[in-house]
Amino acid sequence: MSHDSSKLRRQIANALRALDAGRERARSERQGITHHDRSRKGQRFGSAVDRAACELVLKFRDRWRRHLRGCTKAAPDLRPMIAELKIPHARHLLLALLRQGLIPIDAQVPVTSADAPLRTEVDFVCCDAREGGMALVELKCGFCGYRTRASGRMQHELRQQNDSPEMQHHLQLALTTRMFRQTYRDVTRVSAYVVYCDDTGVTRQPLRVWASRAAKAATLRVAKFT
Repeated sequence: MSHDSSKLRRQIANALRALDAGRERARSERQGITHHDRSRKGQRFGSAVDRAACELVLKFRDRWRRHLRGCTKAAPDLRPMIAELKIPHARHLLLALLRQGLIPIDAQVPVTSADAPLRTEVDFVCCDAREGGMALVELKCGFCGYRTRASGRMQHELRQQNDSPEMQHHLQLALTTRMFRQTYRDVTRVSAYVVYCDDTGVTRQPLRVWASRAAKAATLRVAKFT
């Protein structure tokens, strides 16, 4: 194993340990907490891509766990697994993440809020092989041609922002990122991205600063009306 691959192995091992510890904490705090349902039940395309990608990432995670326990000699390779996916958009999504140095190691990761009785899930957690730390991915499928189309302005402290799907997605990611930091307190380096997957390809947008700043207030409002 090369120096780089040894470093990546340690990074993935540490990330999985931190996620397992935080997941146990999240489970113990679930009683009496409202689940903020973010499912895309009405969007068949998005649901199919999301489901296929999540299932593969969870399988990849479990192979890494077996490898770290010494059950297998060779570290798991995600690319041959991706090649077996039957849904093209799911393949394009995961290959695009790998090209950007983001290695997905977990999916549907539970998070809870310290600000309000609320819990939800992060779509994907990746190891950032280039910058170090973990990267959260909020996956959005479709929205081609209208994701920046605003129906007006947002309300309250966000009234300066357009109320478009794209802005809503960044605010949603800001909430889950804040909750992730609160749930997985051993993770010190976290970045976050909205990733769009549609017929034009896969694009990645870093979490907007304004959304991150508004995360606490938005969490309290979501909890109030959920």
